[in-house]
Amino acid sequence: MDAVNTFLVDAGEAIWVPMIPIVLVAGLVFTVMTRGVQITMLPAMFRTLLDPPLKDADGEDRSVSTLAAFSISAAGRIGTANIAGVSTAVAMGGAGAVFWMWLIALVGGATAFVESTIAQLYKVRDGDSYRGGGAVIYEKALNSRVGGMVFAVMVLVCAGISFNMLQANTVSQAVVQAVGDEGTWVKWVTAGVVTLLTGAVVLGGVRRIGRVAETLVPFMAGAYVLLGLAIVVVNFEQIPAVFTEIIGQAFGFREIVAGAFGTMVMQGVKRAMFSNEAGMGLSGHAAASASVSHPVKQGFAQTLGVYLDTLIVCSITAFIVLSANPTLGGQTAGVELAYESVTTAIGQWGGLALAAILFVLAFTSVLADFYYGESNIHYLTRNTTLHTVFKVIFVALTFAGCIIEPKVLWSLADVLFPLLALLTIGSLLLLVPKASWLLKDYRRQLKEGVEPTFTVDRMPTSWKGVTAWEPEDAMDHADAVEYRREHGLAPARDSVAD
Repeated sequence: MDAVNTFLVDAGEAIWVPMIPIVLVAGLVFTVMTRGVQITMLPAMFRTLLDPPLKDADGEDRSVSTLAAFSISAAGRIGTANIAGVSTAVAMGGAGAVFWMWLIALVGGATAFVESTIAQLYKVRDGDSYRGGGAVIYEKALNSRVGGMVFAVMVLVCAGISFNMLQANTVSQAVVQAVGDEGTWVKWVTAGVVTLLTGAVVLGGVRRIGRVAETLVPFMAGAYVLLGLAIVVVNFEQIPAVFTEIIGQAFGFREIVAGAFGTMVMQGVKRAMFSNEAGMGLSGHAAASASVSHPVKQGFAQTLGVYLDTLIVCSITAFIVLSANPTLGGQTAGVELAYESVTTAIGQWGGLALAAILFVLAFTSVLADFYYGESNIHYLTRNTTLHTVFKVIFVALTFAGCIIEPKVLWSLADVLFPLLALLTIGSLLLLVPKASWLLKDYRRQLKEGVEPTFTVDRMPTSWKGVTAWEPEDAMDHADAVEYRREHGLAPARDSVAD
């Protein structure tokens, strides 16, 4: 097993050396093409998050709301990487890694906007719901069914196997830390409980996953932020030193001379991307499931998700670890380091609270990984037997993930997710002009005092493959009038984009 882990570590480092500049340059391109959407449209992001789902002719909700789609993607984002991953990044890369996480979040906001807006544009109807994501984008927008199949298989391997097992392992590690017993029985009991919970939820489909995530993620993320703030208050006198360490190490001469600069940057970029998933091709699945009146609205929601994930939740973990001032760079990392830092600051009760929070956040990440995997099984085949087989395999791997040692799982994820990101970023660089056009259309309608609504008759005639935006799929007149009345907007006027 050690030989396998060594191979994976070496392969991961070889892949990440060229990936870091690709990620940064792509984020800057998206920022320029969208005129800094991740900053200039921040107020609209919060307003959009509370949009209700569109309704069908019978008055029933069509698919999932903006908030539910946001919560599904947040469930995938907020979990293992925010706590165990950030702790590992700080332990291996030093405090300066946090700065690079912040930088990736800022440029990644534009990447997430483009990814989710394009996923909304090319979503497809699936009964009374919507589906989409990278595979659909490759087929519909880039006219490559082969590319779509390659992407779908890659997501199945990443989300359905690797990330799922890693999240489940974090649940197990959290319970072990809370119980204080590393005996095999703890992992086996945890594996059984997590497996039963996962099976009960995944059988309910995307709407049940959305409801569970919509309920649990905001509450547990809020609880974690409050826990972190309590620790910051306890260690308040150390906060200036923490900031000094983060900024000082990020550009420190000492780190450059010691050869630690590359490790610091790599750890910051890796953990930020794995945490916020901007450009990884996963959150696009959740974005495509939402019923909104304009594709840009899900772009806004997912950008906000990147900020919540990295600038808030990841930063809380970094401040917990750094303010507790543990010995970094040793064998302690991941969940163990986070747990040690919390208990050092506020005692054993804080460790128990962290374990409970991490249990729930990692569990909801498992559910998000199932949704991503199931969406791509659906893309590859409509055979219901194979869908059932996938559910059984996924649940079985969830059980196995609780038992396996985490080192190999982390190394495997570090190899797989940059490859998935490369497929995603490559397609988005080709499609960013469409996201830019949609954003201009959205802004134009806002300026005219109407609720932004998109249909195929608004878009350029050269666009092909858009199937879910016929006029009957947009917000109906009654919904639009009510929305404008509630939000104090002017009455609608005819508006056709240039």
